[in-house]
Amino acid sequence: MLKNKKILPMLVLVIIIVGVIMLAIKGMNYGLIYEHNTTIKMNLKLEKEVEDIIKEVFGKQYNIKTANNTEENIIITVKTASEEQINTFITKINEKYNLSISNEDLEIMNNPKINGKDIIRPYVIPTVITSTIVILYFVIRYKKLGILKTLITTLLTILGTQMFYLSIYAIARIPVNELAMPISMLILILSFIILAEIFEKDILKLKSNKK
Repeated sequence: MLKNKKILPMLVLVIIIVGVIMLAIKGMNYGLIYEHNTTIKMNLKLEKEVEDIIKEVFGKQYNIKTANNTEENIIITVKTASEEQINTFITKINEKYNLSISNEDLEIMNNPKINGKDIIRPYVIPTVITSTIVILYFVIRYKKLGILKTLITTLLTILGTQMFYLSIYAIARIPVNELAMPISMLILILSFIILAEIFEKDILKLKSNKK
C-alpha cells in the first residue's frame, strides 16, 4: 500500500521533469490563433459550403467565426494565405453564390506570433490575488497542522498541479488555444478544493488522536 502511494508522486515528478525538458528543447505547441497567421474578414454568410471551400483552398488548419454579432460578416483565420490562394478562394465563392466579390472587398491581415507572456498576462494578477487569499485562509484555518507544513503543502500542490498540466501540453504537443488558460484556472480551483478536503481529514485525525 505504501509502495503504491509513492508510485503516483514519482510518476508525476517524472512527467514534470520530462515536460520541462521538452519546454526547453521545443517550447510550447501554439495553436493557430497564437501562431503566425492570416485573417480574412469579409461580408459573407457563414455556411457549411463556405467552410468546405476554405478547407479546399487553405487546408484543414483554419478557424472561422462571425464578427460584430452578425452572420453576414465573417473572419477566417488560416496559417498562410498566398495571393494565388486568395484569388482561388474568391473565384470559388463567386461561382458558388453567384457573387462579384473582389480583393478590395476583403480585409486581409498578416498577424505575428503571440508571445506566451502575453497569453498569461491577463491572468497573473487575479491568480496571485486569489492564491494569496486562499493560502492565508489555509494557514489560519489549519494552523493546528503546523503553519509551515500547511504553507509548504499548499504551495507545492499549486505549483505541482500547474507544472503537471503544462508538462502534459509540452509532452503531448497539444496546441495551446484560447481554452488553455481557463482550464488552468479550473485546475487551480480544483486543487484548492482537494487541499481543503485533505486538511479537513488531517484535522479530524488530529482531534481523534488527542482523544
